[in-house]
Amino acid sequence: MRALVASVLAAALFAACGGKDGDDDTTPDASVVGVPGTYTVSGVVQYEDKPPQEDGSLGAIAPKSARFVSVALIADATGATVQMATSDQAGAYSFTFDAVGGDAMHVLVVASNESPERPITVKNLDDTIHGFGGATFSAGVDTTNDVLVTVASKEAQAFNVFDEIVNEMDRIRTTMGNQAPPPLAVYWEDGSDDGTYYFEGAIHLLGLASDDDGFDDTVILHESGHYVEDRIGRSDSPGGSHDGSPTDPRLAWSEGFSTYWAMAVRGAPIYMDSNADGGWSYDADTSLTKASLQNPISQRVSEDMVTEILWDMGDGAAGDDDMLDGTHDPVLVVQPQYLKTATLRTTGTTGVDLVDMLDGWFMLQGLTSCAAVKSIVVTTHQFPYDFNGPAGACP
Repeated sequence: MRALVASVLAAALFAACGGKDGDDDTTPDASVVGVPGTYTVSGVVQYEDKPPQEDGSLGAIAPKSARFVSVALIADATGATVQMATSDQAGAYSFTFDAVGGDAMHVLVVASNESPERPITVKNLDDTIHGFGGATFSAGVDTTNDVLVTVASKEAQAFNVFDEIVNEMDRIRTTMGNQAPPPLAVYWEDGSDDGTYYFEGAIHLLGLASDDDGFDDTVILHESGHYVEDRIGRSDSPGGSHDGSPTDPRLAWSEGFSTYWAMAVRGAPIYMDSNADGGWSYDADTSLTKASLQNPISQRVSEDMVTEILWDMGDGAAGDDDMLDGTHDPVLVVQPQYLKTATLRTTGTTGVDLVDMLDGWFMLQGLTSCAAVKSIVVTTHQFPYDFNGPAGACP
């Protein structure tokens, strides 16, 4: 099958901008050929995933359901869109439509969703939307037509990106006050050297043979963490390069939170990034990055330390190595419920940093966790937070 690139023509209507597999994969039902009627087609949409491994490399190809993608039924003779639908949690779709029995049709799946719950679009650099066309079938009384988006088509990565952002959107709705997520566009293209970054409401991901981020789930979700800061919480990051070394506290907060967001959405403390040589990984639960109790609260800090502190505050009792038996939601809601709207104190740096997050934690959770948070922040990570924020002084 050859890949299709789909463009939005009007609200919820898509048309193919490329070719498709024209081979008929079904035998027409002779009893209905040439007979106008109401016919059905249903099936399951999957894509070939290459799941990240704990060492940062990618695993073997494994089919995975393409959840909540747009699905179009296309008439081969005219290229017209007959109907539109959205796949369900299992990747299933179904159409009931009027046609002439035996008419050639195909299914086009598109890495886009226009619903308020999951407003996601995965695009090429020229703003065309990623799509994939299934094999031609003949309209019949009850036709089954499954679609598998292949790695060979250079489209599977786009559908993996879409699926990870589905996880993010669902987490935003369940964690961030049930609010509808703002629309998010993601740019990924095979061979692209555009870089991996977040900018002005859109995520950009590398597509190079030497470093393709299309299957790097935590990389995708890290960049989506910047979208959460920008559109749902707050960020004052000055931007710039970062590698885990001590840096501007605002940059360390932004990068550390975004890595933590990826881990919280996945429910695992491991960041994985593949490349042509295999890849690398980082475990926030077993790594230990420290600041200095001898330096001021405004000192330069590591983004890794921020991630580790947030993970320790949010992880549960199973395998926990700190005094705080928590869940990730109370950590995450500090973004929309405090950082977005609060007047921040100027202790530390001017602008959002780890100090402000800790202030927000105590404002929302109260002071009962003082001892547990001290064990994580001061004892373990040697960061000199003053525990004297707007919620009051810890005992």
